[in-house]
Amino acid sequence: MVSKQKLYSQLDRMEDELRERVIPHLENAARGRNDFVFCSTDFNPFPELKFSANAETDALIQLGRHVLALREKLCEPSEGSIADRLCWYCRKWEDSGDHYQKSAQELARTFLQEIANHGARK
Repeated sequence: MVSKQKLYSQLDRMEDELRERVIPHLENAARGRNDFVFCSTDFNPFPELKFSANAETDALIQLGRHVLALREKLCEPSEGSIADRLCWYCRKWEDSGDHYQKSAQELARTFLQEIANHGARK
C-alpha cells in the first residue's frame, strides 16, 4: 500500500504541473490568442463547436481530474483548487452567450487574477 506521504508528494507534483501548464495557457487567452481556451470536449454541449475543443484544455482537464481524485482519496477539499476552478471556468464559458474572444479573454483574466490573489488553493 502506498503511504499517505507518497500520495501527498504525488498530489503536490501534479498540482505544480497543472499550475505551470495552465498559467501560460490562460495568458495567451487573456491576450486574445486563444478564443477557445475554455472549450473542452467534456464541457462543450455545442455540436457546432465539436472540432473547436482545445487539446491543451482537454489535457489539463484530465490532469485536473487526477488531482481531484487524489484529493478525494486523501480526504482533502478540492474547492478552490486550480483543478476545481478550471472545470468551473469551462462551465462558465459554456453558459455565456458569447463563446468567443470577449468572454474567453475576460474569463482568462479573471482566472489568472484569482490564481495570483488566492494562489488557487492547493
